[in-house]
Amino acid sequence: HSSLIGYIIGMALTMFVMIKFQAAQPALLYLVPACLGSSFLTAVIRGEIKQLLDYSEEDESEDIKPDGDVGEKKTEANPATSKKDD
Repeated sequence: HSSLIGYIIGMALTMFVMIKFQAAQPALLYLVPACLGSSFLTAVIRGEIKQLLDYSEEDESEDIKPDGDVGEKKTEANPATSKKDD
């Protein structure tokens, strides 16, 4: 929810600057720092800065070799489709 609040604050700031100075500004100029700042502030308050900075969307099932190369994905055989020798 902190990013939503940051987005609303950034949008309000964008509108304020646009009306006050009678000049359009790129919205991302205010939205990106507001959203990132709100997430970072929330992490600071909760003591979760390390988790925020270590976040990754990479698939954890991939083998990552020490030299940085990504190996084959680990897959588990589907018991319904695997053939058993009886």
